[in-house]
Amino acid sequence: MKNALPPNRIKELREARRMSSRELAKKIGLSAPQMSRLENGKSQLNVKWILKISAALSVDTSEIVDLPISKKFKSTCDDTLLGSVIGWLLEASEEHKMELPRQDLSKFASYIYKEAIEQPLNFHQTRYLAFTIVRVLKMSREK
Repeated sequence: MKNALPPNRIKELREARRMSSRELAKKIGLSAPQMSRLENGKSQLNVKWILKISAALSVDTSEIVDLPISKKFKSTCDDTLLGSVIGWLLEASEEHKMELPRQDLSKFASYIYKEAIEQPLNFHQTRYLAFTIVRVLKMSREK
């Protein structure tokens, strides 16, 4: 099951830096065919790869995959935590075989992020909250 992540901009960003696909792949520890599949959206781009690619290209993760999260919110947040939250939501929706539309992904990611900061929640609590939200959402959709 594939979630509704928007198309990525890896190829565009890589080419702007005059870097070949093979060079980027080597820099982040992938084979050239794997890199090609990520660039073309044929393989699921997860948080781990988004973080590695953003570091290799020296760009913000939001430049690779633009999620509909308010620019005001993005400008004040910890990009790594937000990326992890999005990854956990995607992981949970795949585990529960449920599609999570972009708008829901954005809404729940913002909510979980704020809870993680305000409470504060540790890594495990934040991940558990993401999985719980998806589980409850699935149960409510099944009724």
